[in-house]
Amino acid sequence: MTTPDIRALLKRIGCARPIRPDASALRGLYRAWQRKVPYENIDTQLGRPITLEADDLIDKFGHRRRGGQCFETNAAFALLLRGIGFEAILVDGAAERETYGDERWGGHNALLVRCQDETWLTDVGLADPFLDPLPLREGRYRSGAFEYALERLEGGVWRAHHHPAALLSSVDFRTTARQASHYVAQANNQRGQLMVHLHKDGYKQALRSRTVRRATPTGSTHMRTLTSIEEFARTLAEVFGVPLDDLGTSGLRALWEITGEQHTRWLSNRAKAH
Repeated sequence: MTTPDIRALLKRIGCARPIRPDASALRGLYRAWQRKVPYENIDTQLGRPITLEADDLIDKFGHRRRGGQCFETNAAFALLLRGIGFEAILVDGAAERETYGDERWGGHNALLVRCQDETWLTDVGLADPFLDPLPLREGRYRSGAFEYALERLEGGVWRAHHHPAALLSSVDFRTTARQASHYVAQANNQRGQLMVHLHKDGYKQALRSRTVRRATPTGSTHMRTLTSIEEFARTLAEVFGVPLDDLGTSGLRALWEITGEQHTRWLSNRAKAH
C-alpha cells in the first residue's frame, strides 16, 4: 500500500492518534512503544526470514503483536511516526564501537526524528533502551530512573553512553538517512544469542539464552536461569509479552533447544575465563 495504515500499530501500544506531531506526542509514543513492544531476535534464532516491507512490519508488530530486532523495530516505529506526520530517518549504528572498533558498523541502526526545530534520538531497537527520546545535543540526560550522555565525535558521528548497569556501554550512530531496504541483508545475517528485552518502570528486564537479568538504576543486577521449557514459555509470554501462538509449539521447542546450546557455551566460556 502507498500510505501504510498505522492504526494497528497505535492499537498495539495503546495510544490514540496524536493531534499534532510535536515533542510531547513523540515522547508519549516512544514511551508507550518501549513499554509494550519487546526487543527480540526470535525469528532470527529460528531461521525465519526478516522483511522490512511496510505491510509485513505492520502485520508483525501490529496484528501479530510481536517484537523484533533493531532493524525491524526502528523501521516499524519510523512507519508509525511518519504516518502521524513526523520527519523520521533511519541511520547507521554501531554498538560498543569504542571497544570493538569499526567492524561494529552495520550491526545496528538507529532512528532520528525532527520536530519543533529539534532533532531527537529515538532508538527503539536497542537491547537495552533508554525510556525517553534524547535531544541530539551533547550533555547528560536522565531517562526514567537511568542516566545517559550524548557525545559528538569526529566525522559526523555521535555516541550515546549508557548507564553503569546497562547491557551495552555505548552506541555510535551517524546522521545520514538510509532506506529500510538498506538493512535487509544485515537483518537476515545476524543471529548471536537469543535476546529479549522490555523496559519496566524503574528497572530493565532482559533474557539472554536461558538467563533472565534484572537491572536497577543503582547498578545492582539479579540473574536467574530458566530450567524447563514450561518456565521458558511462561517467561516469554508473561514477562516479555511474546505471543506463544505466533511461535507455534515446534518453534518454541526449537528455541528451547537452541538456547540450551547457547547457555552451555556461555557456561564453558565463563569457566575458562576464571
